[in-house]
Amino acid sequence: MRQTGDKEQQFLGILDRYKDVVSKVCWLYAGQGATFDDLYQETCINIWQGMESFRGEARMSTWIYRTAINTCISWHRRNRRYSDTSSIDSLEFEPVSEDKAPAMTEEHRELHRLISMLGPVDKALITLWLDEKSYEEIALIVGMSQANVAVKLHRIKERLSKLADSGR
Repeated sequence: MRQTGDKEQQFLGILDRYKDVVSKVCWLYAGQGATFDDLYQETCINIWQGMESFRGEARMSTWIYRTAINTCISWHRRNRRYSDTSSIDSLEFEPVSEDKAPAMTEEHRELHRLISMLGPVDKALITLWLDEKSYEEIALIVGMSQANVAVKLHRIKERLSKLADSGR
């Protein structure tokens, strides 16, 4: 990070500004084998450790999303051998406590349930799209081309639609 000033104050400012982004990503990946608190804490540690390497070539929000998503995916990959599931794709969205759940309508809860059935990259893509990120910014965050983002999002939307229809 090329800004001057106290690293701790910068860190606290970043967390204050982007806590909703970090919470959203950690909440999405919390579930079997990972608590929200574990993922949030590890993401914060990675933000702290990576602050000085942030070059400002992308927006801070892009870097925060990328750090949070990569942290959560890496956590699951590292820890899946200790859980009773053989694949991260089988993780179910099961919040640890209701008091941490964002206020959601029943439709939002169903959408989160359906998204939890997706693989880790697909979760990231659809979450970023739902956050109204451009294809260009999504491509920067997840490290793929804009064309690939467009194709994958189209397929994810089709899959979510089929999952929703099969649940009715």
